[in-house]
Parts: sequence; C-alpha cells; structure tokens
Amino acid sequence: MIQLTGKMVKIRFKKYFEEQRLWVFVGKVLDFTENWIMVEGKGLIVSKGKITPVDMDEQVRTLIIPRDNISHIRLLPDDFDLSNIEIEEIGIRYFIRVKNAPHTSIGEI
Repeated sequence: MIQLTGKMVKIRFKKYFEEQRLWVFVGKVLDFTENWIMVEGKGLIVSKGKITPVDMDEQVRTLIIPRDNISHIRLLPDDFDLSNIEIEEIGIRYFIRVKNAPHTSIGEI
C-alpha cells in the first residue's frame, strides 16, 4: 500500500444520488488508516445552474473522512499551493490547474 501521510492529494467523494452536488477536497494528508483519512486543505463543490459553478472554501480546514465515502484519491505534486488554487473550464468539465503535471478534474456541469 502507498504511504499517503505527508502527501498532497485530491479526494473525490462518492455520489449516492443524481441530484447530489459533486464534492472534492484538496490538501495534505495528516494521517491515513485502514478506515479513515485525515486531511488539511480546502473543499470544492460543483453546483449546476449557478453563475459561479465551483465554490471553494476560503479557509484551510481539517477533515477526518471515512474511507467508505471516498470515490478516488489523486496524488498531487508536493509543492501544490493550497493558497493559490486555480480552476479552469474545458468544455463541460472543471479542472484544478496543477503546475508541471496533468490538471485534475473536479467534475462536469
């Protein structure tokens, strides 16, 4: 198993019904166990029909996330800057720009 503690990640949460908004969390893993992951970072929610479809936390916060609620985890470069997250729209999808790596998808509207 990959050691994630200390790594920068993007976590996409599972959607359990069609109307549920898409939620991702970007941050640094503080602890990682068989049942949960503790991450310090910012959450982003994609909402259809809004003028600004991607809402982002203004402040960094810490979450303890049950692993059963995680759809997938993407590793980001260690120098990813949480204070300067840039969102890019390509077609119907939204991405977080990642310096010197492929951009990471937030979701589509």
